[in-house]
Parts: sequence; C-alpha cells; structure tokens
Amino acid sequence: MSDLAQGGAGHCLCGTVRFVFDAAPLWQAHCHCESCRRATSASYTSYFGVQDGHWRWTGAEPARFASSPRAERFFCGRCGSPMAYRGADWPGEMHFFAASLDDPSAYRPTEHVHFNEHLAWDQPGDGLKRMRVPRRLTGADDFGPAIAVLRAAFASMDGVIDPPSSLTRQTDADLRAEGLRNEFWVMEDLGRPIATMMLTPGAGHLYLGKLATDASFRRQGLARQLVRHALARARALGLSEVRLQVRVELADNHATYLALGFVEVERTAHAGYDHPTSVTYSRGV
Repeated sequence: MSDLAQGGAGHCLCGTVRFVFDAAPLWQAHCHCESCRRATSASYTSYFGVQDGHWRWTGAEPARFASSPRAERFFCGRCGSPMAYRGADWPGEMHFFAASLDDPSAYRPTEHVHFNEHLAWDQPGDGLKRMRVPRRLTGADDFGPAIAVLRAAFASMDGVIDPPSSLTRQTDADLRAEGLRNEFWVMEDLGRPIATMMLTPGAGHLYLGKLATDASFRRQGLARQLVRHALARARALGLSEVRLQVRVELADNHATYLALGFVEVERTAHAGYDHPTSVTYSRGV
C-alpha cells in the first residue's frame, strides 16, 4: 500500500492546477473548524502540510482568497476546486487538500483537529485522536456549566482525600470571581464544557489547578491537551515552569502527571496535619 513518505502529486477537478511535492508531509489531519467547513461545504476537511521548498505548482497558478487577515486559500480559477491553505500560525508550510491527491488512498491522517467545532451529526468512528482548542472564559460567559463539570469531577474525591477539597467551601460566585481574576479554560463539545482548568500566575511559575473532565469524555486525552496548553501559556507569560498539587491519596493522578513529564518537588501538609497531605509537581517549559 502506498503512502506519502516519498512525496506525491495532485490536481484540481479540471486538471488546470497541479502540484507536486518531494518530501514526506509534516503532518496529516482532518480539520473541523468552521472556516474550513465553510470554504469546502464539507463537515470536515482533510489536509496534509508540506514544508516550503519541497513543493511547487506544476500547472497553472491557482487563484487566491484571503479568508482572514492571517490566512489565504488557494483554488482553481477555472473549476473552483479548493487546492491549498496557508496560515500565519504555520509559517513555512503549505497545507494541501488530501482529496486532491492523484492517489488519495496514500493519505494517512493521525488525528482530528479543532474537534470542539465539529457538527453534531459528524461523529467519526475511526479511532483517531480528537484534538480540541481550549477557550478562556470571560465575563460574558455563563460559568455555570463549567463549574458543574468541575464539581462533578471533584465529587469523586469525597471520602477519599483528607482534608476535603477546598472546592467544597467555594460558592459558584467564588469560582466565577476566581476564574475572572486568573484564567479559567474549558474544552468544549457541541458548545458545552467537557473539561476545565484554572491557571494562576505565580513567582516564576504558572500554577495549574481545578483540572477536571466530564465522566463521559474521559480517556480521550483532554487532560493531556489542557496540560500542553498550560505549558504554552507559561511560555507566553515568560514563566519557566508549570506547577500543580495532587493529594497524597490520589495514586492514579500521580501516575498521570509523572507520565506527562512532571517531577515531584516537595510534599506539604495542610494546617493541623502532622504528615504530608499534598505533593507538588513541576514541569519546565
């Protein structure tokens, strides 16, 4: 079975616009963002990225459309076939449409991106990773649904950790105020929060707290995606590390963070306890 490891070629419907590339794609993925859906009138768009210098147009030059100040789309001016996309967030590469390949069966997607924007009737069953883009809540948002996810997730700790989580003492108004004072991020599906994370800038580090996932969306890599976003936020804020705390009793959580590259830096005790109750973990950015 062929693949794109050695490059490939493609063309539009009428054959006027053609391209060729001589290197393996940088990545291959299905995109569910609304912009791409609108541009192609499809539920999602299948792309692969090729580094500049390894591709060229071999037929007529395609027409161009600036779909946003930071993005440009390429299409055949004769038959209208979408051909490629270039965005400022991906400098030095061109994104070609997989279905335009001479041999589309050589395409090997590894994930769905911008899956937070997928359509309700679009539920792929291919087993590929579903990557979502986190969204920061603002004063214009209803914090209720996100807080509900948070409370439901932390309820599983009742009777397991000692002392109980401070979340039990916070009202919804408290959590909203904390989220606006710091950074309250959510992952969404069909417009509703399914995972949460609170980021608080500290002295040289970014503190990651209130990480929670809706029970029906667990084991989909959402926590890993949020941690990756926290590391990116720390870099953007000029901070050198991300820190978090895990209660001593939560063995599965310890294993998860160790697998994500965190290392233990200290153990602390809550007021009134003569033994460690929390473990602090750190990961450099």
